[in-house]
Formats: sequence, structure tokens, C-alpha cells
Amino acid sequence: MKKILWVFLVIVAISCAKVNLQTAQPLKVDINMRVDVYQHVAADVASVQDQIYGSTQKQINFLNFTQEAYAQTQSPEVTAAIERRKDRRNTIEDYFSKGFIGETSNAYLEAIAKDIPENLKSTIANTISEENNDRRIIYKSIAAKNGVDIAQTEKIFFDDDYKRAPAGYWFQSSNGSWKQK
Repeated sequence: MKKILWVFLVIVAISCAKVNLQTAQPLKVDINMRVDVYQHVAADVASVQDQIYGSTQKQINFLNFTQEAYAQTQSPEVTAAIERRKDRRNTIEDYFSKGFIGETSNAYLEAIAKDIPENLKSTIANTISEENNDRRIIYKSIAAKNGVDIAQTEKIFFDDDYKRAPAGYWFQSSNGSWKQK
């Protein structure tokens, strides 16, 4: 039994090797910067979405009668785009609920139904075009403000839209296929 134990210990000792990974110069990574940038973009996205759809946060103090103030500074162009999106919100939601439109993986709208009534096709196409133009204005502004690529901003908007959407809305996955929430 002692021989087996010694053989086992010798095998373990031989198979254990010390690995030393060093670089000529120390590697420096600022992980906090990425998290900070993401948080700023996410906060800006949430602010815009709350202005359009209403806040998703519960109010803790029911005695607080003040209106919500949005700390982010918006250009008049972005403010106008948000207002236009608010004005067409009910129409967009109606088209979503009827399955006429869906949201692409980069947070823009697209007509997806094959059976859209002829009398609505041009109206839906115009609404989608106007909505996508306003979304593009907002996305570009937030990306520029935070020094990030517009694709990152679109992704955060997509994620937020998906969370806010009720069951039955259509969304495009990253592989291009369409799925109902």
C-alpha cells in the first residue's frame, strides 16, 4: 500500500508544473471605462424611452407631485424627434399588435406581414420611414454624446424596446429570423 501511495505522490509531483506568464511590459486594462460608457448610454436610452413611453420605474414617494426632470441635455432636433415619436406611438403600437410591423435587430422598424391591406400599405410604409428617421436622429445623438459607435446605441435601444414590449410583438434576432415575444 505504501508503494502505491509513493508512486501516486511521485506522479502527482512530476505532473505538476509551474507556469509563469509574463509580458515584457505590464498590461494595463481600464475595464471601468467600458462599464461607465455603457451605463451613460443606457441612462440616456432609458431617459429617451421614458419620455416617449412613460417611466417604467415605480415612484417611491407618493407625495412627490413634481414632474420628472431629464438631466440629459438634448438638442432641439432630438427633442422634436422624441415629440414626433410620442405623437405616433399609438399608431406604431397598433401596427405591432396587428403583426404588420416588427423591430429589426438594430432597433428600426420594418413591415413584416405579407397580408397588409392595400389601403394601409403606403400609410404603414410612411409611418415606418418617419419613425426610423426619428430613431436615427436620436441614436446618432446619443452615440456622439457618449463617444460610442451607433451600433452600440442601437443594441441598447433594441434591448430596452424588447423589455418594454408586450407579448406578441415581433422582433428580429441577431441571425435575421423573426420571432414573436
